[in-house]
Amino acid sequence: MDEHQKIFKIASILLQYPEREWIEHEELEQELSLLKDKDVQNLFRQFLDYLKKNEIEQLCETYVSTFDFSDKTTMYLTYNIFGDQQERGQAFLKLKEEFRDAGFPLMDDELPDYLPLVLEFASIAPQEYARKMFMIHKKSIDQLAEELKVANNPYYLVMCGCVMGIVSFLEEKKAS
Repeated sequence: MDEHQKIFKIASILLQYPEREWIEHEELEQELSLLKDKDVQNLFRQFLDYLKKNEIEQLCETYVSTFDFSDKTTMYLTYNIFGDQQERGQAFLKLKEEFRDAGFPLMDDELPDYLPLVLEFASIAPQEYARKMFMIHKKSIDQLAEELKVANNPYYLVMCGCVMGIVSFLEEKKAS
């Protein structure tokens, strides 16, 4: 797993619904310490510290109010573009096709625009498919990061590190 894949994997974990089991899992700390990008490592570590310092009930409440009750900070990346319009369903079909073409068919109940799923995919998929997925969702990811920053939300730390990793990943391929 290269550096970018590690960043995407860790970000995928940190953006999941909070559970004490993964928050306190030592393997997550170990993976963080292996990141070469110290800026991203620092952002993720600050967020993990935030998780460890707060009660699970408060973390869950923050997560739900941030991602489930706000259209501006939803982790469903096509929502900001299409809302609940019919075109969103067509976008889902195209995204599912991208997953399938990369060798990762999704279950019928999985929404292909869910950010943690997209990041998990990018951590294991061939680079050309990860790159294409990020090109499709870059605007929505940047918009989510900006909304979290404006709200001074702790999840901005993860999104900032995530965006840094994506930008670096996309620029690396432009240079080669």
